[in-house]
Amino acid sequence: MANAFVGPLSRFFARQQGDPALLRAGVEAWRRDLRDGVAVKVGEQLVWDEGADVAVEFDLGAAGWTALRLLAFYAEHSELEWPDTVPLLCEFEPQWREAAEQKFAKSLYGQLLACELWLPGEFPVTIRAPRPDGQDAEIGSLQVLHEQLQWLNQRTFQADREVSAGWREQPADVGAPFVAAAQRGFAAMQAAVEAARAAGAPLVVTNEVPPAPRQG
Repeated sequence: MANAFVGPLSRFFARQQGDPALLRAGVEAWRRDLRDGVAVKVGEQLVWDEGADVAVEFDLGAAGWTALRLLAFYAEHSELEWPDTVPLLCEFEPQWREAAEQKFAKSLYGQLLACELWLPGEFPVTIRAPRPDGQDAEIGSLQVLHEQLQWLNQRTFQADREVSAGWREQPADVGAPFVAAAQRGFAAMQAAVEAARAAGAPLVVTNEVPPAPRQG
């Protein structure tokens, strides 16, 4: 099951066990190091409240995240046929593997395709750096992710907010109809991005299955 988590990173890493307050200093030290390693204009934007009482999860379904990313990939490759059902992995598409090796650098949807962690701010490049837990990650911008989701909707579904909100109940299992699963993933990510931008908080997509603080 893929989920999009919105909230301070100390709360994200404390979901399964631990006290967010005990993790806060480590996350803030990680952020200082991250800011020191990027351009000044980018670093100045990497500001959010690690003590904020925000923790919301959005359910993308088992394969909604896979389907959404494949949809963005196919939207730029008109020569490729959309699958009827959601495959187990994006990597089953050979051209996906080639683009992934280049971190989707030439894609209009590069931050949607390459990243699983987005921070407050607006910067067009992604940041390759370890997360606070040491796991390597491609880190993106919330504002740019928001824009890329808008572009994807304009190029594919052209759905208004009322229509897309109804997609959050659609099936999104592996083997489910591809378009329905992609719509489920899109609707959940759209809601998550809106919540993160409103809260000025990070957004993380994960396939872990911890108990959610509450459903968004």
